[in-house]
Amino acid sequence: MPPGTDPPAPRPRIAVLAIRREATAREENRSLEEMIFEVAHETLADAGLSQATVDGIVLSGNDQSDGRVISCMTSAGPAGGVDKDVTMIASSGEHALAYGWLRLRSGQGDTVLVIGWGKPSEGVNPDYAELVSAEPYVLRAVGMNDTIAAALQASRWADPASAGGTATVSWPLTADDLPRRGDAVVAAVLAVEGRFTPGTEVAWIRGAGWSTENYELGARDVGAQTALDQALAHLARGADGSVPPPSDWDAVEIAAPSEPAATRAVAKLGLPAHASVNAAGSLHDRLAPAHIAGLDRLLAAAGAVGPGTGTAAGVGFNGFAGQGATVMVFGAPGIEEGAS
Repeated sequence: MPPGTDPPAPRPRIAVLAIRREATAREENRSLEEMIFEVAHETLADAGLSQATVDGIVLSGNDQSDGRVISCMTSAGPAGGVDKDVTMIASSGEHALAYGWLRLRSGQGDTVLVIGWGKPSEGVNPDYAELVSAEPYVLRAVGMNDTIAAALQASRWADPASAGGTATVSWPLTADDLPRRGDAVVAAVLAVEGRFTPGTEVAWIRGAGWSTENYELGARDVGAQTALDQALAHLARGADGSVPPPSDWDAVEIAAPSEPAATRAVAKLGLPAHASVNAAGSLHDRLAPAHIAGLDRLLAAAGAVGPGTGTAAGVGFNGFAGQGATVMVFGAPGIEEGAS
């Protein structure tokens, strides 16, 4: 530090005050905007806040799957964003949660609502939206989508001799191996320590890390899950010894392209024997649109901390074959920074 320079102010601790999730296979009676409004209102109320008192709102939607050009124009209002500081994070839902955390850590307000959504039932076929995300001259020609990319990745770990033994959606993946879409909205309120009644928090955010690999499938080893390695390294660099490593986690929730990908991630993490994995449900059982599957799992991890689960982590992969990865670690209420 240069002479005469004051040391940087310590970053504030950030807590999760409230979590809401609404998911169904197909919502017939309400529009996406109505779902967003109800979940946003209820989440803020759970945190003792309202649209008038929350400092900022972070949205996460996907224009292609939402079927709305610049979808935040129609969703900011229902989310409570009128006359508010609103940010739209389109890359993935877990990035929105990381952004909300960073926003408060940097002193931009004391409270923030993070909300993500997807309502694929409003579209003809969600695969069409995924195809639009593909590189237009090469990948679109082969009909690239999340399922095909996940199968290409899983084939790196599969035994070709097993082909034909079971009914597959895209070899080697069966329907039970794949995430199941649904209409869902998930939200959380984050707050700076000292701005809420102690003991009312759901969990503390202990740290986070994220990374994104090369978009081109042929330019990276899709079986290596390098993005997860890099996200864990990012988490460790910013931890200063205050964030428990995976070997000390009591629970982990993983949003992955497939069950084989989730299994590989667990092996890479090196979890303790007692740690639970995806206690909130398998990829097939827990309905979530691909865009917010990571956000949903990160918030499931936050909700898992408590008696017997002092530390939980959420892992979210995004992009074709897990191009990107985000890891966020949560601690139970009352656990001090630096304690396991």
